[in-house]
Amino acid sequence: MNRAILRAALVWMWCVSSASAESVTLFRVFLNDGTAIVSYGEYARVGDRLVFSMPIGAVDSSTGDPDLHVVNLPASSVNWTATTKYADSARFSHYISTGAEADYAALAGEVAATLNAIVLAKDPKARLDMALDARRRLASWPRDHYGYREDDVREMLGLLDEAISSLRAAAGETSFALDLVAPVQAAAPRLENDPLLRVPTAAEALTQAIAVAKVTDVSADRVSILRGVLAALDNPRNVLPTGWAAPTRKWALQTIREEARIEQAYATLASTLLKRATDAAGRADVRAIERVLETAAQRDARLGRRRPEEVSLLLAKLRAELDAARRLRLARDQWQERAGSYRAYTKVVAPIIAGLQRAQRNLDDIKRLAGSDAVVLVALGERMATHMKTLGVVAVPDELKPAHALLMSAVNLAETAVRTRRQATVSGDVALAWDASSAAAGSMTLLTRAREDLEAAARFPEIR
Repeated sequence: MNRAILRAALVWMWCVSSASAESVTLFRVFLNDGTAIVSYGEYARVGDRLVFSMPIGAVDSSTGDPDLHVVNLPASSVNWTATTKYADSARFSHYISTGAEADYAALAGEVAATLNAIVLAKDPKARLDMALDARRRLASWPRDHYGYREDDVREMLGLLDEAISSLRAAAGETSFALDLVAPVQAAAPRLENDPLLRVPTAAEALTQAIAVAKVTDVSADRVSILRGVLAALDNPRNVLPTGWAAPTRKWALQTIREEARIEQAYATLASTLLKRATDAAGRADVRAIERVLETAAQRDARLGRRRPEEVSLLLAKLRAELDAARRLRLARDQWQERAGSYRAYTKVVAPIIAGLQRAQRNLDDIKRLAGSDAVVLVALGERMATHMKTLGVVAVPDELKPAHALLMSAVNLAETAVRTRRQATVSGDVALAWDASSAAAGSMTLLTRAREDLEAAARFPEIR
């Protein structure tokens, strides 16, 4: 039994080797046309977008750090099957060249220490438990480490299972678990079956950048990438084939100029159509805005539908103007429907409002305790009482009821102010005079609010 455990430990330690130096992982993003784009480090998928760092120019570390450009592509432009498969291989390769051997050596040390502890332990049950624990760690290790050294681990598991059988017998156990001899299956890719692509040359990296510029659906990104290509063409560290740089430069410059022309065309289109729609919305001209929407679609088609995001934003703004025009049209139709009742109401209350306006000087005198003529107060009080009776029986449109309530309160407070002031004058009670002052101030304030609300409610609807 002890010889089997020692043999397992020796085989385990023999399998351990030194680790490789760490390096940057170059992933690949495969476009739907088959082009493989270098991703300098891991890429990130965010919703329906793919974001990664793409080198433009030489990638070889001997020439210095590469010039990187952040790429933002629609996920629909990517072959995800090929991209994901290559990413698994790249991660596996990176792990092999960096931390694999160190992790394997650490596991070897842990298991060797466990095996040594088994040899020294006296209790058969404790020895068996330690062996089973070591076996569990071994069985799960390849799955969690990209299948690295799977064959070695499987061999070690076979040796350890022999030792466990002996330990079970020594502990007096007769049952055993079938999964002790189940083979370990790695869920990770095998590097030898999926070889990695070589590091691209400067010309190949520039070709990849151009392919990305053609695929991206964001104009600003396209121009930025092409400017990066132009800068890379001028960089002496990028060794390029003879006769390749000149036509590439010409194409990039033409494309940038074309993008600028298209950008200006769409900007002019947006400003022109949006102004036309805004003016039409102010007139509540629904059909005119519908024609603007048709024009936007037609002009976009003639321009080649080159700015889907900008056109989508423009259409959203035009539809908002269309909605505003429809609401304004409805409000104006409603206003026309009720214009007769508004005019009838206004005809009744106009003299009341005018009378209150003329009484403002008298109410201000009451407010300031500045004196008052008894004859004037009597006449004013009678007028306010008459106004209250009129306001109580007039037909009020629903939209004007809040303003009508304010007007009634203004008249009622004016009547109260006059009556209380007369009482104060007869009794000589200053407290009553101040009560009259408060009522007068309230009447003046409410009259102002009532007038504003009535004017607003009866005003011909406009877009605000």
